[in-house]
Amino acid sequence: MIQLRLTSDNPIRDELNDHLDFKRYLDPLVSLLANPNTQTPFTVGVFGTWGSGKTSLLQLLDARLQKDYPGKFLPVWFNPWIYRAEPNLLVPLLHTLHDALDAQPGTNFKESAKKIGSVLLRLGAGIFLKQVTAGTASMEDLEKLEEKYLKTHGRVESEMRNLRQTLQAEATKLAVDGTKLVLIVDDLDRCDPAQIIDLLEAVKLFFNLEHLFIILAVDKEVVDRGVQIKYKDFQFAAGRTSAIGAEYLEKMVQLPLSLFPLHRQQVETFMGQFDPDAAMKPHLLLLRDVLDPNPRKIKRVLNILNVVAQVKAATPALQNLKDDILARLIVLQVQNGDVFSEAVKEPDLLLALEATYAGRLKPDDDQAYHDAYGRRGKLVQQFCQTHFRPGGALGVLFKGEPFKPAAPDLPAFFAMFGGAA
Repeated sequence: MIQLRLTSDNPIRDELNDHLDFKRYLDPLVSLLANPNTQTPFTVGVFGTWGSGKTSLLQLLDARLQKDYPGKFLPVWFNPWIYRAEPNLLVPLLHTLHDALDAQPGTNFKESAKKIGSVLLRLGAGIFLKQVTAGTASMEDLEKLEEKYLKTHGRVESEMRNLRQTLQAEATKLAVDGTKLVLIVDDLDRCDPAQIIDLLEAVKLFFNLEHLFIILAVDKEVVDRGVQIKYKDFQFAAGRTSAIGAEYLEKMVQLPLSLFPLHRQQVETFMGQFDPDAAMKPHLLLLRDVLDPNPRKIKRVLNILNVVAQVKAATPALQNLKDDILARLIVLQVQNGDVFSEAVKEPDLLLALEATYAGRLKPDDDQAYHDAYGRRGKLVQQFCQTHFRPGGALGVLFKGEPFKPAAPDLPAFFAMFGGAA
């Protein structure tokens, strides 16, 4: 029985398995939160691209706080992406806070949960009444509901005005007993851009409280885009559009913490933790130099490599296919899907791009592409011009023109990935 060595995308939860050197971020974060002189409210922004390990860092932070400071911090995890269908993310956020408090032992936690639950009941009544339409009720019913709504609406508006005071009172009460709240907002950048900004504004409005830390894990570029969409109708000065997102976050975040990309040695070490297939081990140095320094993409490439290596080993007709070509194609599939999808349909595009990187074809030499590809020359040239990025990972991938001698076998290679053989 073959045993595949695959790895999941679960976040790191144990410092013993910290192969990304997150301790360099973890130690100063814990020091900040545990320092009695740190003034609150205080918001930390953990910035990184998708798959860079933001959730892993937050899981490690939670574990360290629970281990080194038991009872001193109450982490409240909120994943807005789960509630992306909700019209207002503030309500599920309050529910999450309520549930976290209610799950703790101790009278004060239960009392705080009860008060927040009371707020939710009133807010929920208003939201429910707003959803009633003429298609589901008679005119008489609507008149009664309208009267009820107006009365409830007044209570809801009052409750909204008092919500921040309620939250501050409960945070203060818990702090007197020695516990500070840590609101952890994760996967925010997977939401709709407008929802991202709405939630950030709700957090700023209602959770900017003493004795409360907020940690936002987000891809900063997604927030920038959300701000631009949210305020697209505002007339900003020319050249200011790209700076709006950064300025918006500056008003919310006191400590922006950016996760650095892995350097090449870290990529090599990280790959070694997952026991790559024996057929692919000779090509790890190649992978180290061409893979994006992103943990999620690295794991994805290794998983595909391990499966494809097993398929190749069990298929006699594929025995002559070179493993280094497989490795390169899998990297293309994961990191350069636009190049890969076109090359699957027309393998000679891959060879043309390789020739462009090798300098045998000049991106601006119209005649050379016409001579090599005839009527398709212009399309091939446009493809190469689009994807020719000197100094990038593709240059390393194509170095030495590895695909040129494998040209007759490319259809068979691509057939392994769903292309036509």
